[in-house]
Amino acid sequence: MANDLTLEFQFRNRRFKDAEKGLRTFHRVLKKDWDGSAKVLSAELRGFLDAVAQALVERHSGAWPGGTTTNTLSRRSGGMLESIVNSVDVRGQTFTTIEGVIGGSFIAGVQEFGATIKPKSAKYLTVPLPAALNSDGTPIKKSAREWPNTFVARSKAGNLIIFQRRGAQIIPLYVLKTSVTIPPRLGMQATLSAGLPYFVDRAMDEIVRAVVAAK
Repeated sequence: MANDLTLEFQFRNRRFKDAEKGLRTFHRVLKKDWDGSAKVLSAELRGFLDAVAQALVERHSGAWPGGTTTNTLSRRSGGMLESIVNSVDVRGQTFTTIEGVIGGSFIAGVQEFGATIKPKSAKYLTVPLPAALNSDGTPIKKSAREWPNTFVARSKAGNLIIFQRRGAQIIPLYVLKTSVTIPPRLGMQATLSAGLPYFVDRAMDEIVRAVVAAK
């Protein structure tokens, strides 16, 4: 989900377009045959990606609904954030083949890049209103069809609403929409980009320390 991260990198008066090329050159100059550098880089990359995942968890763990703003999300079931934490992986056994991965569920991708959601088969999407949600913002029912005693009517504002009869009360449960636009609010790419220069500096320092200790 998060790819093509680049930054200006300078080593021995040579400027590189991205961190990967700069680190590889650093490795070749430092000592071509020292395989211990791969273990150090792998550990640092894992630590960096874990820190990015944790930063996203902390940013998007506010209580529903107040935790949802223009650039933050309320924590609801926690499934999306858990998928990001569990997605972190570092692969490769040598310095030049190591790669780090961070992503998440489909919902995480939607929240990262934004999307316009349209119904696949039905005419409308059913968007739950507060009465159809638990206190943490998760839906009480999996589907609007599971609610008894419902009917559809148009509100004064012109929206189609699924209402439920509860004795003498009429409760609005869902608003019907032909599409819903979700803005990008996750910020994974921005968090990675902001932390990448610090990761490069730390990785280089740790590799140098390991080289000195190995001599």
